[in-house]
Amino acid sequence: MLQSNKKEVSLSLSELDHILALQRTICSLIASDTPYLDVITETCQMAEQLLPGAVASFMRLDSHTERMSVVSAPSISSEGVSRLDGLKPGPGSGSCGNAVYGNAPVFVYNTFTDPRWSNLRSVAEDFNLCSCWSFPVRNEQGEAIGSFALSSFEHRNPSDFHKRLLDVGASLIAIVLLRHAQQMQLQAQREELIFSLEHDALTGLPNTQSLLQALKRAPETAVLVLLNLNNLGYINTAYGLGVGDQLLRTLADELHRNAKGAQVYRGSADEFALLYDQLENPVGEVQRLRQHFSTEPAQLDGLNFYLTFNAGLACGGRDLLRSAMVALKRAARSGKSATHVFDPKYDAPARQQKEDYIGWNGRLHEALRNGGIRAWYQGIRDNRSGKIQKWEALVRLEHEGEIFSPVHFLPVAALSGLMRSITCIVVEQGVAMLAQVEGELAINITETDLELGYLPDYLDQMTQLHGVSPERITLEILEGTSSGGKQTHIPQLHALKQRGYKLAIDDFGTEYSNFERILELEVDIIKIDAKYIRNIHLDRTSYEIVRAIVYFARNAGIRTVAEFVHCEEVQAVVMALGIDESQGYLFSEPAPEISAD
Repeated sequence: MLQSNKKEVSLSLSELDHILALQRTICSLIASDTPYLDVITETCQMAEQLLPGAVASFMRLDSHTERMSVVSAPSISSEGVSRLDGLKPGPGSGSCGNAVYGNAPVFVYNTFTDPRWSNLRSVAEDFNLCSCWSFPVRNEQGEAIGSFALSSFEHRNPSDFHKRLLDVGASLIAIVLLRHAQQMQLQAQREELIFSLEHDALTGLPNTQSLLQALKRAPETAVLVLLNLNNLGYINTAYGLGVGDQLLRTLADELHRNAKGAQVYRGSADEFALLYDQLENPVGEVQRLRQHFSTEPAQLDGLNFYLTFNAGLACGGRDLLRSAMVALKRAARSGKSATHVFDPKYDAPARQQKEDYIGWNGRLHEALRNGGIRAWYQGIRDNRSGKIQKWEALVRLEHEGEIFSPVHFLPVAALSGLMRSITCIVVEQGVAMLAQVEGELAINITETDLELGYLPDYLDQMTQLHGVSPERITLEILEGTSSGGKQTHIPQLHALKQRGYKLAIDDFGTEYSNFERILELEVDIIKIDAKYIRNIHLDRTSYEIVRAIVYFARNAGIRTVAEFVHCEEVQAVVMALGIDESQGYLFSEPAPEISAD
C-alpha cells in the first residue's frame, strides 16, 4: 500500500496523468522482476523529467552504522555522491538527513541559509543545490529507512503536485525495497537448502551427495576409501548420544587433518569416505591412519577413546562407490579393524545390491540441485458446470530427457529426508503458476511436512509473494494422516484452515475411515480413492462403498471428488451418484503447464 504523508489536495488532470504514468511504469518494472536498483533509478529519472532543473536521489540508512549512503542519483556526479555518502541523520544534516531523523517530509527553500543544512552547506554551495525537498521512505513498521529527494538549481517551494510526486515516489521505492528483501530472503533459503543437501549437519563435512558429484569428476586413477567406525553403538549406549556425536566430530576433524591429499566426506551413521585423485599405496595409507588413531586417542570429557575402523577400498575404474561399499562389507565379515580391497574378479556380483536405491538417490539429489523437480498439473472437472477451474499439482522428476512419476523417487526421498524440499518446490512452483490463471489449486502435503511444522509460514510467504489468496489453495492430506495422525497435527491443520486454506482428504477409503476426525478437522473435500472409482460401473461393492461415502459427505456439507475417471461409463455413474467433481484422464492428463481454456 502506498504510504500517505499529507492531506488530500487537488491536482489537475495533466498532473494526475503524470502521477499515474509513474505508477504504471514502476509497477510494471516491479512485476517483470527488473533488478531493484534499475527500478529505483528509473523512479529518480522520471521524477527529474517532471521537475526541470532538478536532480533526484534515493539515500538509504544503514541500521548498523546509522549512516546514510546514496543508492541512486543518476544525475549527480560521482564527487557529489561521495560528499553525501556517510551522512548521519540529525538537525543539521540537510533535507534527507532531517527527513529520516524526524520521519517526516522536509521542504527547504534556501539551502544556503536554512539551519537544517548547516552541516552540508558546502555541498549546497559547491553543487548549486538551491532548494531541496525530501520524503522519508518507510519500512512495513513505519520506520524511516531512507529518503527520496528532489534538489533544485533555483530557490523554490514545492507545489502540491511536487509533494504528491515525492510521496508516490517514496512509496514505490518502499515497495521495491520490500520485494527485494523478500527475494533475497528466498535466495538465502535456497542457498541454505542447497548447502544442507550437500553437507552433513553434525560434522560439517560434504555428504554422500557431494561424494557422488565428486566421483563424476574423478580421474581414472582415483582411489576411494570407506571407513566404518567400530563400537559406536556401544559408546552411545554406555556414554550417551552426546558423547557419540562428539566422537564423530572429532574423527571428522582428525581425518581432515591427517588424510593428506584426500577429500573427506561423511556417509551415513558411522561411515566416512576418503577420496584421493591418486594414491600409490592405498593399503599403506589405511595402515598409517590406523597407527595414528592407535597412538593418539580422542579425548572427550576426561575419557580417552582409541578409535578403530573397518576399511573398504576401491582403486580406479567406474562405480567406485559401489565397489568400495562391497569391499567394506567384505572387511566387516573379517572382524574388527579389517581392510578389504575390491577385486572385480571375486567381488563384482555383489555390486548389484542396493543399485536401485543408490541410483535414484543420486538422480533425486541432482534433480533438486538442477531444477529437475517440477510441478505438473491435472485438471479437476466441476460436474455441475462441466468446466475445469481447479487443478492438482503433481510432482515429477526430469532426468536426461525422461519424465518420472513419484512412484520411482518418493520412497527414496522419504528415506533420505528430502520430502520437505520436494513439497517446498511444488508449493513455490504451484502458487507461481496459480498467479497466472483464474481458478484453484490442490497441493499434496505429507505427514513429514506437518511434523516439521513449517507449512503455515511457508505457505503464507509464497501466497503473499505471488499475490494469491489462500482461499484458492486446497491442501490434500492422506487419509492415514487425518484419521491416525498425531494429535499435534490437529492444531496446525486448524491454523491452516483459519488462514483460509481448504483441506481435502486424499485417497479416501484406503484405510479405516475415521469420520469423526474428518468432522473435527472441518474438512472441505473428500477425494474418493481410485480403487473404488476405476471399476465402479462393473463392481457392485465399489458402488455401494462410494454411495455411502457420498451420502456421508453430502450430509456433512463436504464436497466429493472421484479420482481415476478414465471412461464415459465411469463418469456416468459418478454423475448419477451426485459426486461434485471428477479427476482423471477422461478430462485432463497431467501437464507441465496449466491450460486455462
